[in-house]
Amino acid sequence: GGGYYHYSYAIVRGCDRVVPVDVYVPGCPPTAEALVYGILQLQKKIRRTGALWR
Repeated sequence: GGGYYHYSYAIVRGCDRVVPVDVYVPGCPPTAEALVYGILQLQKKIRRTGALWR
């Protein structure tokens, strides 16, 4: 998105440029299945690393 303001100094091109992102969920808006898939991926990552915080 961004439209007219796409290249403006006030627009950030993605939240992953500002905050760390662990799981990406596709869709706008995401489907229920995509949300469930993202939650399951996050659960696997937490189990694998054993950490909840960075």
